[in-house]
Amino acid sequence: MELLIERARVADFFGTFYEQGYVLVSGGRIEAVGEGTPPEAPGARRLDAAGRLLTPGLVNAHAHLYSSLARGMPLAEFSPTSFREILEQLWWKLDRVLNLEEVYWSAMVGGLQHLRSGVTALFDHHASPSAIEGSLSAIKRAVVDELGLRADLCYEVTDRGGKAERDAGIRENVEFAKGLSRDGKTSAHMGLHASFTLSDESLELAAREAEPLGLPFHIHLAEGKEDPVDALQRYGLRTAERLDHFGILMEGSLLAHGIQLSQAELDLLAARPASVIHNPRSNMNNAVGAAQVEAMLSRGVKVGIGTDGFGSDVIGELLTARLLAHHTSGSPTTMGDEALLALLRHNYSLAEQTFGVKLGRIAPGYAADLVLWDYDPPTPLSAGSLLSHVLFAAISEGLRPVAVIVAGEARLWDGVVQGLEEREVLAKAREVAKGLWAKL
Repeated sequence: MELLIERARVADFFGTFYEQGYVLVSGGRIEAVGEGTPPEAPGARRLDAAGRLLTPGLVNAHAHLYSSLARGMPLAEFSPTSFREILEQLWWKLDRVLNLEEVYWSAMVGGLQHLRSGVTALFDHHASPSAIEGSLSAIKRAVVDELGLRADLCYEVTDRGGKAERDAGIRENVEFAKGLSRDGKTSAHMGLHASFTLSDESLELAAREAEPLGLPFHIHLAEGKEDPVDALQRYGLRTAERLDHFGILMEGSLLAHGIQLSQAELDLLAARPASVIHNPRSNMNNAVGAAQVEAMLSRGVKVGIGTDGFGSDVIGELLTARLLAHHTSGSPTTMGDEALLALLRHNYSLAEQTFGVKLGRIAPGYAADLVLWDYDPPTPLSAGSLLSHVLFAAISEGLRPVAVIVAGEARLWDGVVQGLEEREVLAKAREVAKGLWAKL
């Protein structure tokens, strides 16, 4: 079925802009784009944008859907003094008690939040050590099959629960990847927690199992001081150097955070094709420091943007990246538009490589992953001012989608989620969350 969007301000982050534009969608891809009167499209479903802003869907390059039911969760004992203690007192307790039903509902709630934030593709990093087998399929069922988003999934391999759980985590990644249909909606990485919870034996085993499938890696890199201290004390290497020894810094690998890195490690990352994923709001919340994003970009390191489970607002994350850089550098000109656009565009590049479809532009031949925002600009909008508009709309009036289209299918239409009863989903999620919290 064709879809025709008309009377929209059509814009992407690569220079496309039409003040009174139209987009014709057919077969999951953009068929035509232009200004003024749209082409004849008999039988097409029509959407009158009434001057609202139409952009490509956003990409979240590092998510943790399993954290979605933690909002408001009471903790009897939570007084961390370090990043490791945050993990021990909160996240490692939560992931340990998750069952498959709770994994599914966490993914459903997190997926809904992404949909309502204009995110059409995400890279999730999952952990549920008491429910490993089938966990990625449960996430896929919620996020891809029912919500209709694109999702790249992995299970977090770690030594924390012993070798049996480690092996089960590797097996979950491998079996999930083997079962994919390569339909452009779902893909996989080999998930790893972080260097400081993985032995050489575990890294070697994960790398050996990933190689025949061509799986890149999704891992936390030097998020807190624990990573470099452990790598130096136990192995005599910096964190990135240790991962490089096992071939983890390969094309398509996602290295979340990259905060506690030496200058030599930045040079190493510049010489490797892996991507660092910046998560500024989570980093600020965990008090782990600020990644050297501009230093990375100046060296040619590939850098994307993620949320690390701290919400799903990619636009807000971009603005925070700028504010954090201003604060830490003492300069109001750091992280300018080109730096932020580099992060945003790299997310699209990662998604293109992962899902095998053209993403990020509103142009013929590109996937019809589109968001119509409830935004009528109070000042002139152009290709050059698009980034400024979306950043400040997000903090001044709240930037919310009216419609979200993924692969040509409407997943949100006139503000209503399609294919499910959202109120019923949220009511069930509250019930499941109560049971989850009781176990803690």
